[in-house]
Amino acid sequence: MKKLNILIIEDETIISMHIKNSIVRMGHNIVDIVKNSTDALKLAENQPIDIALVDININGSIDGIQTANILNKLYNMPIVFITAYKDMGTLERASVVEFVGYIIKPFRDDELEAIVNLAIIKYELNKDEKILKIDDNYSYNLNENKIYKNDIDISLTQKENKLLQLIINAKGSIITYSTIDDIIWYDSSVSDVSRRQVFYRLKHKLPDFPFIVEKNVGYCIKLY
Repeated sequence: MKKLNILIIEDETIISMHIKNSIVRMGHNIVDIVKNSTDALKLAENQPIDIALVDININGSIDGIQTANILNKLYNMPIVFITAYKDMGTLERASVVEFVGYIIKPFRDDELEAIVNLAIIKYELNKDEKILKIDDNYSYNLNENKIYKNDIDISLTQKENKLLQLIINAKGSIITYSTIDDIIWYDSSVSDVSRRQVFYRLKHKLPDFPFIVEKNVGYCIKLY
């Protein structure tokens, strides 16, 4: 089995070290242990991460649920939630994220190993589809998050690339404007004009790309 890169987002040191030791014993690599959303999202932009274990209640401008939602939608990353609560309200809030499962603190090693193994299965299913062929001209590398036209890498800004990632990872479903705002501008407000400008720049760099604009709703792509 491939050694996977796993990120731990947890602000309780005892819990995070417990998780780290268990995962290392399973034969996987801990990319880092971070305590807040800001550090987690910066890390994800610069390092390959296969799976994230995310505490729902973390410090930062956004909580663990929104952080996990960004990681999942941008990087198609399997998510395991860590929580001290098992009430329906918490789980309903977490349902906005396509997560693998959750563990409730305190937990046993066998419980942690079982849920991590489920995340590994999800990761293996995801990675089978490495190159997504958009049409005769465009293809997208889902592992590298890069767009190619006739096998030539197209350079995009960070926001352009994130918007394209969201649209492509939706695989034909509409990404609403509100979802785009929550993911790309999670730490600030954004105007409709600013969002449209990013999209128009993206369209300019990718002429004839099969974007579909659903007026007053969002964007998607036509899959062939």
